[in-house]
Amino acid sequence: MLRSLAIAISMYSRIPMPQFEWKEKDMRYAICFFPVVGLIIGIIEYLLWILGRSVYASSMLKACIFIAIPLMVTGGIHADGFIDTADAFCSFQNKEKKLEIMKDPHVGAFGILRFVILLLIYLGFSHQAFEVCVRRQFYCIFAAFILARSLSGLAAVTLKSAKAEGTLQSFIKDSNRNMAAGILACQAIVIFIFMFIANWKTALGFLICSVLVYIYYIHRTSKQLGGITGDTEGWYLCIQETAYMVTAVIVWHLSILFL
Repeated sequence: MLRSLAIAISMYSRIPMPQFEWKEKDMRYAICFFPVVGLIIGIIEYLLWILGRSVYASSMLKACIFIAIPLMVTGGIHADGFIDTADAFCSFQNKEKKLEIMKDPHVGAFGILRFVILLLIYLGFSHQAFEVCVRRQFYCIFAAFILARSLSGLAAVTLKSAKAEGTLQSFIKDSNRNMAAGILACQAIVIFIFMFIANWKTALGFLICSVLVYIYYIHRTSKQLGGITGDTEGWYLCIQETAYMVTAVIVWHLSILFL
């Protein structure tokens, strides 16, 4: 299990891990440890949030650091997937051509443009969250890094793949998919319970948000590609994390207006 943990952290972050040969038995449950990367990000974000409350820092500075932390911890692997997927989706080509575009190491203007737009939305709502959201809402926001990866892992082992090879397939082909799906689903449920204890209104918003984005992910990938890939997993994760921040701010405004 420790080897599976090390593989998951090595694959999805820039955190140094012991080097060893990746064997089939070590890969079997590696996907189950994907949310640990989210846990690490959430802890770092929480510690910096505590520090930011004790020293003067503008909300814009806090928001910029908040967005930078996941990119630095992961090395931008999910951002790369988002850009490649956005390039493919915007190409208006057939499925085979879109998959070729996603394999191309070069990036196109459409992918960069979509990622800039996503970052601007994320930055704007993060800034607003640091201005208005209460402490217990931030507990949900930090936990959302774990939740997003639990749902992303769940999608990886349950949804149809668009191709028989690739980074995603090399990571999950030896997995016990039924067991992994059960573990990842339980992780998501535990995080939702924590969120409901911390702030039930934000938790409810995140639950609705998770369902809607997950359905959108399934619809978009099945229509465009006939399934998911490693790149679309990054695309989904980036959208999900941004959607959680948007939801947190919306929940705060609705709470002021109606609750």
